[in-house]
Amino acid sequence: MIHSSHSKKDLIEVIERFQLYSIINYNELRKNHLSKALWTLLETNPSIPEDTEVFYVTTIDELKDYLTKTSCKQITSNSVKYDVADRVKNLTYYVKGGFVFRGTNYENIDGVMMDAEFVRHFGDLPSVRRVLGLLNGDIKTPVKLQPVMTRRVEQRVKKRDIQKGQNTPKFHHTQGSYTIDFN
Repeated sequence: MIHSSHSKKDLIEVIERFQLYSIINYNELRKNHLSKALWTLLETNPSIPEDTEVFYVTTIDELKDYLTKTSCKQITSNSVKYDVADRVKNLTYYVKGGFVFRGTNYENIDGVMMDAEFVRHFGDLPSVRRVLGLLNGDIKTPVKLQPVMTRRVEQRVKKRDIQKGQNTPKFHHTQGSYTIDFN
């Protein structure tokens, strides 16, 4: 059965990405009816087209596995969401304060590392990626932490970085002697 954390928009994206158009009026169905119809279709369908851009699945079993697990895009409970946001704020305050413990909620580097280790698992959030990047500039941190991201977000970040590098104006300088003639 499809996990309830997947939104209706996610299910519609699966239908359109894998061309499973035998579900009639899938845009108008409620989420629970859509998930039941999609699951029965996946149970009867022997194969799907390979996807290496969005979902990174090659077989129907991998797609079923993806749909039965919790959605990577969503934080499941509000308490965890608020806890992540609070820890990111505390880490940001520590970083912007010049990596000094005075005036922050931290007494030593162990508290900072505990919070950073907790929030790194929510790397799909831009604020988490930003604060971990800033925190890696601290010389007191024993380990440089990388955010844990889904493949989709990793690809989006890589694409953005490539585009950012291409659009940055660059200065090319060649050495030599040149003669300019004004006639």
